[in-house]
Amino acid sequence: MRSEIQSSGRNDDPSICCACHGDSVHSTTVSSNRRHVALFLGVIILFFVPLKCFGATPLPACDSKRAFQKADALLKQKLYSQAEVLLKQLGNCKSLSPIDRFNLGWFYGRAHDFNAAIKIFNSLSPDVPDPQTHQYAVALTQFELEDYKGTVETLKTQQGKQSLTAESVNLLAVAYAKLNLYQDAYTVLREELGRDQFDRLAYLNLVTLLCDAGKLSDAADVAGQAVAVFPQDSEVLVVRGAAYTLLGEVAKAQADFEAAIRISPKQAAPRFFLAVSDYKQGEYAAVVEELSQAIQSGVNDSDLHYLLAESKLRLDPGNLQESMRELNRAIELNSRSVSARSLRGKLLMEGHHFEAAVADLELAHSIDPDSRSATYNLARAYFASGRKEEAKALFEKLTEKGIDPVNEMSDRRLKDTLRGESNR
Repeated sequence: MRSEIQSSGRNDDPSICCACHGDSVHSTTVSSNRRHVALFLGVIILFFVPLKCFGATPLPACDSKRAFQKADALLKQKLYSQAEVLLKQLGNCKSLSPIDRFNLGWFYGRAHDFNAAIKIFNSLSPDVPDPQTHQYAVALTQFELEDYKGTVETLKTQQGKQSLTAESVNLLAVAYAKLNLYQDAYTVLREELGRDQFDRLAYLNLVTLLCDAGKLSDAADVAGQAVAVFPQDSEVLVVRGAAYTLLGEVAKAQADFEAAIRISPKQAAPRFFLAVSDYKQGEYAAVVEELSQAIQSGVNDSDLHYLLAESKLRLDPGNLQESMRELNRAIELNSRSVSARSLRGKLLMEGHHFEAAVADLELAHSIDPDSRSATYNLARAYFASGRKEEAKALFEKLTEKGIDPVNEMSDRRLKDTLRGESNR
C-alpha cells in the first residue's frame, strides 16, 4: 500500500513513503481507509489506516530518496526480487539515518521479506520514528510472520504506555481471533466503537467476527449501524447486502446492492450479486442484459463473465461459442477462477476435447478441492477419458446429491465480501 505522505519535518517531498506489507492492497490517502488484511471462518477482517511516512535528507553517497522511488515502482509491478536487490544495496550504506532504515524495513515488508523487515525494526531504537509507529510496525510484521502471540504482546505492551491507534486496535483484534480468542476480539472491537463511532474499520471487522460466530442477524445489525454512519459508502452497503443475503432477506439485499451501484457504478460486487438474484429467479435474459451493459461500461470482473456464460447457456444451450468466449475472458482476467475453469472444462469434455478438459478441471480442483462442481466434472472427464479408477475415487467424495455451480460461486463470493477479499 502506498500512502500519501505527511512530512515529519525532515522532508517535505511527498514522493518518499513507507508502505504496508500487503501486495493486494490498493493506493490510499490519509482520508481514505481501505481494507488491508482480511480473514474469515475463524478470523476477522483487518483494516489499516495509512501510516505517516518519515523522510530523511538524501545522503551524497547513498541516495535513499531515489532508491525508495525506484523500489516503489518495481513493487507496483510486483517485481519483488528486483526490488530486493535494490533494497539490499541501500541497506549496505553505512551512512543511512535511522529514519531511512525504518523506511527500508517497510519496503522489505512490501517485498514480502518479513524476516528482513523485523530484523531492521528490532535494530532501531523503539522511538524511531516514534513509539506508536515503531511498535505498530513490529506488531504488523510479527502478524505477517504468523507470530500472533507476539503481535498481541507487542500491542498490549504499547497499550500499557499509551492508547493504541485505530489500526493497532484492529490488528490486535485480528491477532486475538487468529489465536481463537474471539471474546477478546469482540471486546476490543466493541470498546473501539464505543470510543470512536466513526471507526469504519471496526464496524466491518465486527461484522465479519459475528458472521464467523454464526450470528448473522447481529452482523446485519452492526452493518446497519455502519450504513447509518457512512450512508454513501458503497462497500459498507455491499457488506450489509451480503449479510442480508445469507439471512435470506432478498429484497433488503437487492436494495443495498442497487444503492451501492448508484454510488459506485464501476464496482463489480453489487452487480454480480444482483445478477445472481435474477439468475436464481430464472430471469436469464435480464442477467445477460445487465451484465453486458456493466461490462460495456468498463466493469472488468472475471465472475461477471462467468455468470454471463452460464446465463447464455441457459438461454441457448446449443450456442457454445458465445459462452466459451465469455469463459475465456473470465480466465484471462483471473486464471485461478474455479467456476470459469470448471464450466469451460465441462464444455470441452462435452465436445470430446478430453485432454484440454482435464487440464482445466484438474487445475480447478487443485485450487479448491472442496468445489463440488470442479470435483464432479473432473470425475466425469476422467471417466470419459478412460481413467475410471480416478473417476471412482472422486465420485466417492461427493457424498451429497446436487451440483449447483452458480450457487457455489455466489456463496464463495459472499464470504469473500464479508472477509474483505472482494474489494471490487
